[in-house]
Amino acid sequence: MKLLSSHNIYRYIKVFGLVWALLLAHTSAWAQVKGKFMEDSIGIGIPVKYILSFKHPEKFDVFFPDSTYNFAPFELVKREYTPTSTQKGISLDSVIYTLISFEVKPIQKLQLPVYIRTKSDCTKVMPLEDSIYFQSMIPAKAQIDTLQLKMDTQPIHLSQQANYPLTIMVFMGLGAFGMIIFWLFGKPIKRQIKLFQFRRRFDEYQRVFQRLSKDTNELNRRLENVEKALVLWKKYIERLEEKPFTTFTTKEILDNIKDARLPEALREIDATIYGGNFSKKTVSSLAILQELAEGLYREHRQDLIDSPV
Repeated sequence: MKLLSSHNIYRYIKVFGLVWALLLAHTSAWAQVKGKFMEDSIGIGIPVKYILSFKHPEKFDVFFPDSTYNFAPFELVKREYTPTSTQKGISLDSVIYTLISFEVKPIQKLQLPVYIRTKSDCTKVMPLEDSIYFQSMIPAKAQIDTLQLKMDTQPIHLSQQANYPLTIMVFMGLGAFGMIIFWLFGKPIKRQIKLFQFRRRFDEYQRVFQRLSKDTNELNRRLENVEKALVLWKKYIERLEEKPFTTFTTKEILDNIKDARLPEALREIDATIYGGNFSKKTVSSLAILQELAEGLYREHRQDLIDSPV
């Protein structure tokens, strides 16, 4: 007969003690897990609360069912954890589950587990099964054709939700449509935009020039308006011809604009500005400047129509 060494005897005693401790802990945990409905009855679609509590040694690592668990015949609405309380090495954890049911069984039962994590796996601990009664809103002996419907006309406010996929598709479609339109009609559209801006600048110039060209009873005001009209005319011609007319002398202006009426008109305007001699000839000279500006506008507009964009 082979005797066990003292080392082997100590090892067996240690393993046996560990197994016995686990069995006691498991038995104690089984007795301390509770699951119970907080109401006696339930209706279709009406929330009901179920509390699951577990009292266990402080060193235990425990888990409660989450949203991935099958709560049939109930459906999970939400869950609320309560903080762990520990006294003299014993901890208490609990979770309140809010559930709804669409079953019409007279008695509906639920039994949720608690899991204890060990080094090798998880141990499932089950409480006693609890029941709840289904409360029907229609009497059992009632005839359907004699019942009166209960009306509820209270509107329910629903928050608006943006349909992002549809919105993105609409914007992409509009973008593609715009690119096709621009590819087919881009040049004519750009030409029309330039012509519109060209016409708007001329109309604005013409409106201001005509206002400054009007006669007035105040001499100083007359002379000031004539000078402003000449400066405005030079700036507009400068933009059309792309030449610095605002810095040109009278001779340089005559060299760049060939018109027999222009020399006399400029001399008359200079005499009015520097000599204070305002007359009907001054008004006629301003009209000549306006006619020359309009003629140059029409020439450049035709060039813009004929030129490629």
